[in-house]
Amino acid sequence: MTVKTLATGMAALAAIGAAAAGVTCIASVTAVSPRVQPVVFGAPSPASGRYPQPLDPPAPVGVDLPTAYQLTTVLNTLQDPSVSFANKGDLIEGGIPVPATLADHELQKAAAKGSLPLTFNISNIAPAGPGAATATITATGPHLAPTPEYLRFVDQGGWKLSHDSAMTLIQSVRSSH
Repeated sequence: MTVKTLATGMAALAAIGAAAAGVTCIASVTAVSPRVQPVVFGAPSPASGRYPQPLDPPAPVGVDLPTAYQLTTVLNTLQDPSVSFANKGDLIEGGIPVPATLADHELQKAAAKGSLPLTFNISNIAPAGPGAATATITATGPHLAPTPEYLRFVDQGGWKLSHDSAMTLIQSVRSSH
């Protein structure tokens, strides 16, 4: 692995999946008899927009989960080109895996190309063991269609992106170049 490849991966980590690889789903087709769907007259259809949308299930009692706001703050700080990576080590479990100057340079390049800022939609926050949570993060940006990623966060005196999730994002970006 070259330093340039690692630095490029880190910039992508900072952008949280800006070039993440797509997912392909393969399904088998079998013949099924049609199901009868009950109809209620006068009730709004889901397409009307007046139908209640499902909410994330509540956390089990006694389980500490991060809020969407807390996770968005972590991700926004990681992608902020005005904050040096020297000050971002506490946002990733185990710290930033490349020298801060290289990560800063790559993030500045991404900003100069107009790839930032990204917007994050956080959903499905769920416990993932003691002091850990997972969430579906959908990132969108100037050059990025909605890209969902399933990420893990750890609580170590504050919520941060897990080392494994950081490395997954780097690998996704490296494989897409």
